Amino acid sequence: MIHLYDIAVLGATPAGCAAASYLARKKADVVLIDAPGGANESPLMDWAPRDFFSLRGLPRDMAKACKAKPFKNVRYYDAMLARQVDYTSRATAGYCLKPSVLIKSLTANAIAAGAKTVDAGQHPAIGLSEDMVTVIGKTQVRAKVLLVAQSNPAEVMSDLAMPTRPSARTSFVVAALDVPLGDAKHPRLDNMMHIVESKERSELGMFFVYQKTLHLRVVSSSVATGTRAQELSTLLGGLQREGILPATLSIDKAKGAVWFPPAGEALEMETHVAKRCLLAGTAGGFADTITGQTLSPSVRSAIIACDVAMEALKGGDLQNTLGKFKSEWRSELAESLRPPSTSLHMLLPLLFVNNRIVAKFTGALLHGEPI
Repeated sequence: MIHLYDIAVLGATPAGCAAASYLARKKADVVLIDAPGGANESPLMDWAPRDFFSLRGLPRDMAKACKAKPFKNVRYYDAMLARQVDYTSRATAGYCLKPSVLIKSLTANAIAAGAKTVDAGQHPAIGLSEDMVTVIGKTQVRAKVLLVAQSNPAEVMSDLAMPTRPSARTSFVVAALDVPLGDAKHPRLDNMMHIVESKERSELGMFFVYQKTLHLRVVSSSVATGTRAQELSTLLGGLQREGILPATLSIDKAKGAVWFPPAGEALEMETHVAKRCLLAGTAGGFADTITGQTLSPSVRSAIIACDVAMEALKGGDLQNTLGKFKSEWRSELAESLRPPSTSLHMLLPLLFVNNRIVAKFTGALLHGEPI
């Protein structure tokens, strides 16, 4: 007879693994299902805002466990790379890390706390019934509640055959390149997040150095099609010509990637609830609207979903209790997901003539604070 879990978490993403770890430590009978998902989160090195490792629900010492490196400094460059302005935070401004190491650390914590893991081996089919949810991959997994924490809203709604129309897909795209730097020291680049203004107001350049690797990215919300590979190449060439980056880089050893964060889609969705099912993480459209950052909003949404799911399992009206997820996540997350009232892309050029707004601009850019 197939075991019936309390909660199944679909997606070995940071959000999914954090959910499984949290549920297991709360003594829920939980299984984490690893299955192929969409290209919606960074497969390369990434960054997280300052409060990420202190989020409610994350295990203690996770920053140390996944070898995250804090940074306090942010440097801004104008579009011509002729002017710079620096900001130094009194405390940590953010972290650089490898999502794959974070996932491994969270999964190990979940298993140690009692969670089970299953490799679906393929894109699973999902069956929703009155008394259970069935996830069908190489094997079948049954649970009283399913928490989906990967892919994007449109794909997940299609998988669940949800009648609700999904939000209009955003045109958000991130193109990135990881370039090994070798053993040479780069003191002007280390321990700092670098932000580059773009001539195209819907785009932004970012780069940082972590574990002897340069991570370069172009973040775009432009309606133009394409992968932004040309923009990435132009940014890299400009930074090298101006001597900001080394003139010689091992491009032949670089790793590239393109992903499509569902930036701000959570705010546009009519519902995050199907029969015995909650959509969290990128499945629920939880991604930052400025940088496309997914780690913090996706994990925060998943922990909220866990609390709602556990409450639903205790009460008599499971489906109505699951419906509380909307009010819970909106109360905690909506303000940080909402685009700022004033476009940060339009404000960026002002940083080079008005130092007084640099601190507030950085708070809005990296942490979703009001500008």
